[in-house]
Amino acid sequence: MWRGEQFKHQGRNALAAAMTALTIGTGVALGAAPAATAADAPDQVAMTTIDDIAAGNYAAVTARFDPELQKRLSPKALQQVWDGYQRTFGAYQSHGDPEDTPRGDLTVVNIPLQMDRKPGQFRVKVHPNGTIEAVYFLREGVPVP
Repeated sequence: MWRGEQFKHQGRNALAAAMTALTIGTGVALGAAPAATAADAPDQVAMTTIDDIAAGNYAAVTARFDPELQKRLSPKALQQVWDGYQRTFGAYQSHGDPEDTPRGDLTVVNIPLQMDRKPGQFRVKVHPNGTIEAVYFLREGVPVP
């Protein structure tokens, strides 16, 4: 899907890291959490994140990433991963309701995605402070590890 010639200049490392995590069929791991407030429930963080991604507000999404994810995934790289996901699953149509799974001090939130060609799943790992540790674009039915 991605060819070496598409990786250019400054974005190469961030995109390579994001694409290394991209495995359509198992998912696209993007990492980190948004700079939300501790009062933001993980469900709200996840819903705002997928809404912003679908609207093309990549800078708003990456601003909510935790510092580690911000280092690895730029707004441009996030856009490239989302575009690749849509090439495989079809254009984004809508999403369902969030479902939470606690994992240590993180909350994993899954949101079903209705895509043009086949259903998918959006997943984020949210810190207690509302920032995002990880972002995944998955095929439908991938269990929470």
